[in-house]
Amino acid sequence: MNPPPGRIGLLGGTFDPVHHGHLQLARIARDICHLEEVWFVPASIPPHKNQQVLADFQQRAEMIELAIGDDPGFRLSTIEAALPGPSYTIDTLRHLQAQLADPVAMDFFFIIGADAFLEITAWKSHQQLLQTVHFLVLGRSGCVPTEVVVLVERLGYKPDDPAGSWSHPLFHKKIFFYCSPRISIADISSSDIRQKISTRISVENLVPASVLAYMKAHDLYL
Repeated sequence: MNPPPGRIGLLGGTFDPVHHGHLQLARIARDICHLEEVWFVPASIPPHKNQQVLADFQQRAEMIELAIGDDPGFRLSTIEAALPGPSYTIDTLRHLQAQLADPVAMDFFFIIGADAFLEITAWKSHQQLLQTVHFLVLGRSGCVPTEVVVLVERLGYKPDDPAGSWSHPLFHKKIFFYCSPRISIADISSSDIRQKISTRISVENLVPASVLAYMKAHDLYL
């Protein structure tokens, strides 16, 4: 099945550094929702003070470019580099849509792990965010579906498809939630990778070889 044109997944994060878990998340999202492309959107200035970024924006963007390689379904978006202040998702989406020649032709799916989605009500302008973009919520290993379902229902959504989509009576955008043992996303974190590198523990199985070579060449995270 060819994906519908203009059906784009957005995967945000600090990507400090990008790793195999990010790539797996993007591939699974692309397959499940038949996305034409997945755009990797690194944060310029993370909005949460506890998100310490060690590599600068250009380095993180270059590592993403190396990681996605020649995959025609993946693309790097550096849109947040042009935005002032913290990288809030709602601001990024508004700016992105303002830059498009035909915003209606693009149907965006914001890709997010179930653990992060459980914090959505603490995000800036979360109600407007839910009306701006579809959410594609994927459960990692150990995901507790009940917690996400309770939250989605509290937000006013009702299931409209056994396959995992939820609709809101007032919003045009949906929430797609998938939590299954068949969704295998490696339990990898960028902070764990940085910790391992700083203590001289190998991370060659956690990041693409091209990213590993880049980190070594630039003495990152030592």
